[in-house]
Amino acid sequence: MLIRIGAVLLAAAIAAGSLHAREDAPPPPSIVDTQELIATELAGEPDKEAVTHVYAFPAGAVLPWHIHPDAHEVVYILDGDFTMEVAGEEPKTYSTGESFYLAPNRVHRGMNRGSLPAKIFVVRIKPKTQPLTQEVAPPAE
Repeated sequence: MLIRIGAVLLAAAIAAGSLHAREDAPPPPSIVDTQELIATELAGEPDKEAVTHVYAFPAGAVLPWHIHPDAHEVVYILDGDFTMEVAGEEPKTYSTGESFYLAPNRVHRGMNRGSLPAKIFVVRIKPKTQPLTQEVAPPAE
């Protein structure tokens, strides 16, 4: 239930305009499309759940800085190029067929810097008591 509420809140934040190309740029022509595939209790660990999503990023889309509280995240690029920016690191772009792991509580944001749409598949293992996403202030440069 918390996952569904978290997904709805994330979708509402995106629709409300918190999704933008840069802080000084206009929003992209469309928003990130989010599809939750499963949210289920993790076998043998009743206080945790596995949650999967597919996200479709239009060209120029950028998510706000955020964390996934105490959640492990594995991302697989289904289509296009997807850039991950993690606080304190250089941005890294991944292409179709590549994947990466993001440790819990890392301040980050994802974006599509390309001119074509990008689609990613995300698996998260998280505590049931934590929200899916928590927006945070941009890191100091």
